[in-house]
Amino acid sequence: METRSTQNEYMANIPEYQKRSFEYQLDCLKTEIGLIDSTISRMETITQTVKNFALITLMGSVALFLSQAPLQRYVFLSAFLPISFWFIDAWWAHLHRGAVFRLQKISEFVNDGTLSESFKQHALQQFLVLDVTGKQYRDTHEYKNFTSIWRIMRYKEIMFLYGSLIICSFLLEIWALLLL
Repeated sequence: METRSTQNEYMANIPEYQKRSFEYQLDCLKTEIGLIDSTISRMETITQTVKNFALITLMGSVALFLSQAPLQRYVFLSAFLPISFWFIDAWWAHLHRGAVFRLQKISEFVNDGTLSESFKQHALQQFLVLDVTGKQYRDTHEYKNFTSIWRIMRYKEIMFLYGSLIICSFLLEIWALLLL
């Protein structure tokens, strides 16, 4: 019982504005989790759209080059399209990974005891809210490594897709030259 009365005394000593501020920060944290979820979903849709657009653009350019006899020797130029889309896709994946990184940091905050300590203090401890893409971490090695565009470009799935498109462009170039 003594502990409960000590807690009540402590709570009575916390200013009302601090209690309300803490509740507001917790609401912001809940909102941020929802924003991160929608951001991740939106970025996954964007990267899928980039992939689709890369395929359509490549096929259109190849069709254009192959349909015109004087342009057939330039089919290899279509290989530059997948390279540019590869980078664009990696850029969006980089932003996506920033949101995932932030979600991981929120998970750590909730599960490592810092949130419990925040409840004791009625103030978020060592944690900023409403940072959906993790801007506060951008200068850290951990963030840079997790969101590196060059590292993302080497993901097997992305490398296989865009590498295959580039190889197809060159194979079509060889085929077109053999037909000439």
